[in-house]
Amino acid sequence: MPVVIQNADPSVDLPAISRSMFESHETPHQPFFHAFFPIHGDGGHQAREDAIAEGAVRLQSWLTQEPRSFWQKAVDSDTGRVVGAALWYVYQQDPFADDQHDMEVTWFPNDGSRRFAEQFLEIYDKPRLWAGRRPQVYLFILFVDPEYRCQGIGSRLLKWGIDKADDMAVEMFLDSTSEGKPLYEKHNFHVVQKNVISPQTDNPDEAWKETQAKVGDTSWWLMWRPVGGEYQEGVTVKPWEDK
Repeated sequence: MPVVIQNADPSVDLPAISRSMFESHETPHQPFFHAFFPIHGDGGHQAREDAIAEGAVRLQSWLTQEPRSFWQKAVDSDTGRVVGAALWYVYQQDPFADDQHDMEVTWFPNDGSRRFAEQFLEIYDKPRLWAGRRPQVYLFILFVDPEYRCQGIGSRLLKWGIDKADDMAVEMFLDSTSEGKPLYEKHNFHVVQKNVISPQTDNPDEAWKETQAKVGDTSWWLMWRPVGGEYQEGVTVKPWEDK
């Protein structure tokens, strides 16, 4: 199963990327994924297919709204199957200088489930809003199909962003789950802050409660790669701490 890394063509590749993304987050089951890409209805086969199709449409809309984004894909060259992908944002200036980074939560109905997801995303962004106010390359999504893990595909997908950041002489940021941390640490990313996402409300409706039960509390780590990837603890300047 030789796997090649290619630039994705958003006009044709996003349905396959969406399907692979769902499969990758289902094994093992990652509850946080529901906050970004929920399966509505009875959760059965057709509901899942509808969610995958909606995911592809939404990924396309994100690209339209965010011209600084870039997709890569990992493809099994024997079958043509997409078995992994990475979504990068390349910022020439402070990514929070305008509102273009904000996502309008359209993938939940206008009830407590949407309020939950909105608060989830607000908390998700907070560490980088504090630490990452400079030009950067940001990794938003990276996944590899369960059948293709432990083959170096994640490292190969990372290479594009690392090369881009080094060419631009800028920092890199990403938000990692516990499963991803070892990969990123291997490539000179360092933990900035742990971020526990636990949306709260005084008056949860049934939709909020249902979404909260599916997502639960999730832990993330904002991770940072300094310019050039060179880091010495106690020596390397952390720009967010620079007085």
